[in-house]
Amino acid sequence: MFSINGFGRKTLSATAFAVAMVAGVGAAEAYPDKQITIIAPTGPGSLVDLLARLVAEGMREQWGQQVVVANVAGAGGSIGVTQLAAADPDGYTIGFVPANLTTLPYLYEITYDVQADFVPVIQVAGASMVHYVNAELGIKTEADFIAYAKANPGSLTFATAGAGSSANLAAELFQVRTGTDMIAIPYDKLDLGVLDVVAGRVSTVFVSAAQGMQFVNDGKLNALGITGLTPNPAAPDLLPIAAQGVEGYEFRSWFGFIAPAGTPDDVIATINAEVIRQSASPAFQEALASAGLEPILGTPEEFGKVIATELSDWAGILSK
Repeated sequence: MFSINGFGRKTLSATAFAVAMVAGVGAAEAYPDKQITIIAPTGPGSLVDLLARLVAEGMREQWGQQVVVANVAGAGGSIGVTQLAAADPDGYTIGFVPANLTTLPYLYEITYDVQADFVPVIQVAGASMVHYVNAELGIKTEADFIAYAKANPGSLTFATAGAGSSANLAAELFQVRTGTDMIAIPYDKLDLGVLDVVAGRVSTVFVSAAQGMQFVNDGKLNALGITGLTPNPAAPDLLPIAAQGVEGYEFRSWFGFIAPAGTPDDVIATINAEVIRQSASPAFQEALASAGLEPILGTPEEFGKVIATELSDWAGILSK
C-alpha cells in the first residue's frame, strides 16, 4: 500500500507513450505558444515549490516560453488544487502536487473530485521517508520505540507540516499499525519541526533522509527505519519499518503533475515528454538526490493507477 515499485524503470514506456502521442499531431507542435502557469499548492521554499521551479526552469529553456510557478497554499493544499480544477483545460495552467492529493478528500471539505476533475500527467519523483527520534531518548530500534510509546501513551510528540502532509500521514499510519498514541505538533515549515526534534522539544518525526541524516551523523538524532519496503539510497543501512515487526506498514511520498480534466492528450504527452527529457540530465538527477528523492516517471495511465489505488487505500483509514 502507498508504494511505487520500480522507481526509474518506467522511462522507456513513458517515452514510447510520448512519441506515440506527439508524433504527427499538429496541435502538439503549436504547444506551448504562450506563458504556462504551474500551481504549487504549498508555500515558497517547500519541497513541492523547489521541484516545481526546477522543472519550470527546464521548460523555459526548452520551449522559449515563460513558465511561472504560482504558490497557492492553504487548507493542506486544497485551495491550490481547487483553483487548478477551475482553470481552462488547455495546458497553460497545470499543477505540481504532492502525495496528499489522495488524502485531501478525507481531511477537508473540498469541491472537486480528484479523478473526475483532473487528468494525470506524470509522476516525477518520490521516496520512502525516515523515522527519526531525538537521540537523548536513547531509543535505537522501532521495537524499543513502540514499547516506549505503549508504556507512555500520549507522552510522545511528532512534528508535522499539518493535517494531510506526508509527515503527518506517515506518523498517523504508524500509530494505526502499532496501536500507539502520539500527539501531533504542526509547523508551517517542517524544517523547524526537525530542529525541534534535534533540540528535544519534540520526540520524533517522519521526514526525508536529506532532512535528517546530517543530524544522525552529528549524534543528535537516531534513525530507526524507513517507511518504504525497498532500500532508500540516501539511507542504505536502514531497514523498512515493516521488516521490524510493524506488519502492513508502508508509506512513500511522491510528487507529480496533473492538469484540469479535458486537457488535450497531445498536450499531456508534450509535458510528459519534457519531464522525461529533463530527468536524463545530471543536474536534474543531482537535485533529486540532494532532496533524498528518486525519479519515478512513467505514463499518465500509470500515474492514474497510483492515484486510484491510494484514494481507495486511504479511504479505509482516514474515513473512520
